Formats: sequence, structure tokens, C-alpha cells
Amino acid sequence: MKTTEISRADWTEFFDRVTDTLQGKRIDIEIDAPDIGAQVEARKLSLNGLGYDRRDDVFVIDTEVIEHLVRAPQQIYVSGDEDAVDSLEITVADGGKHIISFSEPLALPLPGSAA
Repeated sequence: MKTTEISRADWTEFFDRVTDTLQGKRIDIEIDAPDIGAQVEARKLSLNGLGYDRRDDVFVIDTEVIEHLVRAPQQIYVSGDEDAVDSLEITVADGGKHIISFSEPLALPLPGSAA
């Protein structure tokens, strides 16, 4: 398992590029924040898409049921093997994390891998 940081300059392009592959995939959303601890927000939701809005500085996790917003994200990490992604971790300024786990690893190359 390898964890790779996606450069902030690449967030919009990376998630725009992979959004078609992500649609309909099942995800879990977990939050680990200093003020609330580790919490599961949602399990096995169908994903509509992921994206970063530069203007509002917000990362959007859009599902069939909820739209989860991560305001002022600091880093985004992708974990998986060279040809499959199994989770994303978005960190925020207070040290908290928003973790998106895919029910099945996605056949996506990690950033920086040959595509």
C-alpha cells in the first residue's frame, strides 16, 4: 500500500479527470476531528463525484444522499497500489481528517504513476 499526496495545483484537474470512473462507486465517509473524535458520517453511499472548488476553497464529496463539504482543505492523500485507489484522506488546518474509503479499490493510477 502506497500513500501519495496530490499537489494542490493538481486537485481540480485530477478529480475532473477521474470523475466518470468514480460515479456510482460505494464509499464510506469518516471524520476524525480534534473536537469530536473519530465519527462515521456515512456508509456505502453511491458516489456522484468528487471535486475541488478553488474560488470557495472547498472540497466536495457528492453522493446520492448527502453533499459532504470539506472547507479549507490543506492536503489530499490517495492510498492504494500502483493501479488501484482504495481511499482518500483530506486534512484540514485544525489537524482533522476526512477519509473517503471505497468499498472496492478503484482502477485508477496513483498521481505521478504512468497513466
